[in-house]
Amino acid sequence: MPGSRSRVAERSPLFLGLARPPKYLGLPVGYLVVLALGVVLPFIWTKSFVFFLVGALAYPVLWIVADKEPHFFEVLRVSYGAVRSTKNRALHGGDSFGA
Repeated sequence: MPGSRSRVAERSPLFLGLARPPKYLGLPVGYLVVLALGVVLPFIWTKSFVFFLVGALAYPVLWIVADKEPHFFEVLRVSYGAVRSTKNRALHGGDSFGA
């Protein structure tokens, strides 16, 4: 019965708590970094408080998206950082690693 053991682990509150990403202000760290960079840097560059309003409007949207897919920015970081494009990308419309 090894299959039933993994199902119990997936429902365990301890397993779920240890497997979820760390959160600050209710957002996973990746989402919070994107929100902070999208608000603080434009504010510093323009000295316009409008960006804080944009941040206040973007926060609930990011919170809903993070609730559906908490590892979105981590997946983007890994997929774009680890996979180089191949020479035949233009020929096939994507990367082709076959022989």
